[in-house]
Amino acid sequence: MRSVLFAFLFAATAASCLAKDPPSEGSGGAQGTGGSASSGGVTSKGGAISTGGTKSTGGTTSAGGTTSAGGTTSAGGTSGPLPTVDCTDVSIDSSSVNSQYGAAAISLTNDPNKSYIMQANWWGTPYSAQSETVSELGFTIANPSNAVTSNPSLPLGYPSIYIGSYAGRTTKGSNLPKQVSALTTIPTIISTNVDQKGSASYNAAYDVWFTSGSAPLGKSDSNPGAGGAYLMVWLFKPSDKQPRGSIKISSSPVDGVPGNWDVWYDSTNPPCVSYVAANKSPSLAFDLNDFIKHAIANSLGVTSSQYLSIIFGGFEVWSGGDGVQLKQFCANVK
Repeated sequence: MRSVLFAFLFAATAASCLAKDPPSEGSGGAQGTGGSASSGGVTSKGGAISTGGTKSTGGTTSAGGTTSAGGTTSAGGTSGPLPTVDCTDVSIDSSSVNSQYGAAAISLTNDPNKSYIMQANWWGTPYSAQSETVSELGFTIANPSNAVTSNPSLPLGYPSIYIGSYAGRTTKGSNLPKQVSALTTIPTIISTNVDQKGSASYNAAYDVWFTSGSAPLGKSDSNPGAGGAYLMVWLFKPSDKQPRGSIKISSSPVDGVPGNWDVWYDSTNPPCVSYVAANKSPSLAFDLNDFIKHAIANSLGVTSSQYLSIIFGGFEVWSGGDGVQLKQFCANVK
């Protein structure tokens, strides 16, 4: 087994789909994506703490748009076999990430020209020695103290695996950035153990970044920038948290994707659209481009002239998280 472990520090990070506390619920959707690591084959010596990219203060949360109780139960996303999608990346890497902004490059056995990066990314406070065990294309969180965020509107962090370029660290073979109008399909898989856990104070979610131009994000860029956008896919809505903005579409199907979805939107620049599964799902296999096309058709911040820049998959954690596991993550941009 081979793995490259990094201890790259990146303290000032993004908070992508942040919301303030709703009238009767906690906040949701904040997402740090700092602390990424080089995909190169040598151990990083770290770097100076970035001065760019302060955390977003988000927009006020709408009092409207409660989650619909309607909608049929999804036939997908259960603990049974996932639908077959063209995303077959395999890794045998293993490592342990034990620092606040530690990260590890993940190589593939099926494609030496492609890689992923796992980042710990505990950018909130208090940091309390959380760690991750990385195994193949997944990881498990260990959080023995079960720390609780000091600011209900900000998660403690977003430990995640990604493809693309962030904070000057770039994965191999991602085919990113790529203009949205040129996308044909983005088969992707996420598999977790959230069906064995509770439904409070964390979520399992994709965070997808779009930029206005074709250049990869720079080392100090902590959000997509003017003219960009965020798109999130939540496998479930925590009982005490919610995405940024308010519900625009309730318990509705998205063509090509299993289940029904509540669609939340906030137009604050960069705008954020969040697709939240109406029924909690531990796993999902789908074409991410189906969500992108839905967002464009409904004028939800994403446009065909933008560039898909980064795809993250992981957990937003407001407290606890001990034993939460990302079993598998795969994304294939075509």
